[in-house]
Amino acid sequence: MPVVTVSALPPSDRAAIDRCLAAVIQRLAAALQQDRQGVWAQWVSAEAMHIGATRRSFDGHCPVVVVRARAGRHPHVVQLGLRAVAEAVAESLALPVEDVWVSWEELAPGRVFAGGGVR
Repeated sequence: MPVVTVSALPPSDRAAIDRCLAAVIQRLAAALQQDRQGVWAQWVSAEAMHIGATRRSFDGHCPVVVVRARAGRHPHVVQLGLRAVAEAVAESLALPVEDVWVSWEELAPGRVFAGGGVR
């Protein structure tokens, strides 16, 4: 079960947050060829963002996204997932895809507590 955390400045249209998370879930599930119910996504609003010494506004900021997923997927599938998440965030927030930063963290077996037990 991938868990996606989007950290970004909040958009003026708060409904865009729900659209963004829904798009991330839909696109990542499709890239991984799995059911959407198995993908979780959350939004963490940033108070401010600076790139170098410059404070950025919403239109010029770079969302930072982390995908946490169980280890063992083929590198090509991970690459498809990374691109799917970046495109979903960019399109739903009307930002250039090159401004979205996405990383993939593999979770080794026995390193996650979920569903009432260590997985």
